[in-house]
Amino acid sequence: MTQSSSTTVGSMFRSMMHARAVVCAPVFSALLALPSLAHAQEPSVSAAAPESTAAPAEQAAPAVQADAAAPAAPAAHATPATSVAPTHDAPNSTLKLSRPRVHEGFYLRLTTGPTLLTLNGHGPYGSASLTGGGAGGMIAIGGAVAPGFVLAGMIGGSGFKAEFNGGPFEDGTVIARGKTYTASDRASGGFGMVGMMFDWYPDPSGGWHFGAAPGLGVTILTNQADHRDFGGVNFAGSAFGGYDWALGRKWSLGLQLVVSGGTQTKLVEEDHSKENDVRDTGYRLTPFSVGVQASVLYF
Repeated sequence: MTQSSSTTVGSMFRSMMHARAVVCAPVFSALLALPSLAHAQEPSVSAAAPESTAAPAEQAAPAVQADAAAPAAPAAHATPATSVAPTHDAPNSTLKLSRPRVHEGFYLRLTTGPTLLTLNGHGPYGSASLTGGGAGGMIAIGGAVAPGFVLAGMIGGSGFKAEFNGGPFEDGTVIARGKTYTASDRASGGFGMVGMMFDWYPDPSGGWHFGAAPGLGVTILTNQADHRDFGGVNFAGSAFGGYDWALGRKWSLGLQLVVSGGTQTKLVEEDHSKENDVRDTGYRLTPFSVGVQASVLYF
């Protein structure tokens, strides 16, 4: 009985030891694996700097941790930095594309258009006048003395044909081949001037402009009946205003109203009885014209 008890106790002890070994084995295995897991999770500082000593490595570790722990503030500053660069380029490109067209530099204007011209006054037979439609034009060359303000030399004038009321052949007759004909009472004539002109653009980059030109004028008439030429010199002036439509940086097409006039003109003709001499015809006429002219402008 004693022997069986000892056997029973021994078997129980072996069973307990076996059970404890079964339970403790995994625990010991886990404890042995902890150093390996901890080494695997540490940063490989020695791999990045194999020749560094332990002290620098220990000092580098806090720096790495500090960088890792620091907030991503530089990234926030990087976004505005990239957005600043376009703001510098955008105004420059806008200024280049929207650069205004300014009237300055060399000036050249050519004009032409319909004109109504009248010469009114008196002659040796009483009142005298001519009124009719024709064509007029002008050429002006100069330059800007300030943006939008031009000084130029100009030549302009207009021509027409009309009935010469009070003319030398108003009631005249002509006898040819035994027959009597009514003499022509018509005349062709013109009024022109040469002078200095100024042209002003209130907006130097706009199209509206206004100007005037004082100068020396000349009035010419030619009778259709006998082809006698009458002419005289006077003081004249012209005023104009209109709008120019830009075709490019310098070229424009325009439309303007032109009003011109002169002082009363003494008309003379060549005296064939004396060489290099003229005689007074007795006519005193005052020129006046108004017209609408199209223009080509380089300015």
